[in-house]
Amino acid sequence: MQVVRMKAERRTALGRNRNEALRAQGWMPAVVYGEGKESVSIAISEWELEQHVKAHHRVFHIDIGGVAESAFLQEVAWHATTDRPLHADFKRIDLNKPIDAEVEVALVGYPAGLGKGGTLVKDHIKVAVRCLPTAIPDALEHDISKLEIDDYLTAGQLALPAGVTLVSAATMPICHVAKLVVAEVAAPAADAAPAAAPAAEKAGEKAAEKPAAKK
Repeated sequence: MQVVRMKAERRTALGRNRNEALRAQGWMPAVVYGEGKESVSIAISEWELEQHVKAHHRVFHIDIGGVAESAFLQEVAWHATTDRPLHADFKRIDLNKPIDAEVEVALVGYPAGLGKGGTLVKDHIKVAVRCLPTAIPDALEHDISKLEIDDYLTAGQLALPAGVTLVSAATMPICHVAKLVVAEVAAPAADAAPAAAPAAEKAGEKAAEKPAAKK
């Protein structure tokens, strides 16, 4: 994985009002932490972070006032309705030491079981791996075209690049083809007449049949 540079400014004034002022200027709050050092609150370009996320960049040299920090983009908090980034967490790393990271599995192909009444179920589309920060794959591709109904793809079946080891359990399901079951909905039964109604009708019929009394 490529190591990219990002400029940042140290934040001294904290709080919600200050964060809103940052966003109005195109900046957003973030933090750099880890490696036994003090956490540093920073401000970064919102637009720049979005471009890095789109390019799957996760390993950075962050320039904070002329001092470079090697860091891994651990998490980004997004606004629920606007999809704007609200906050970013960067974890300090040593580029020469392995780290754990989550990598997305890219499913390729059309499973054979889908043409036989099956449906594709995605169980865990990300797996945890361990490797050097610069060796983190952008994604792990796997061809699922041979999956039949009730066939599973597990984490242990994924092909990993050299220097990358699996941290997730090998038996963890990535996806499987399940038989599509269509539930039949029974037609609603006709509304039964109240139990008293037939009795009342019969009583009426008998009354009608009874001859009138002679005067």
